[in-house]
Amino acid sequence: MAELACTVPVPQTPQELEQAIRYYTTNDLSENELFCRWQAIRDASLEQRLPEPETVELAGDDSY
Repeated sequence: MAELACTVPVPQTPQELEQAIRYYTTNDLSENELFCRWQAIRDASLEQRLPEPETVELAGDDSY
């Protein structure tokens, strides 16, 4: 199978990612461009650093 050469840049910021998703969902893309844009969105999403959830202390939790 031939290797697909994608030239779509991977979004680097949350704003760029939102723009890429908006473009992906609102435009009629060809098969190759559709896959390349999906892959760039996927890669950017996986690279996003989400803050760790804060732990919530429960009253009496230490008594169990």
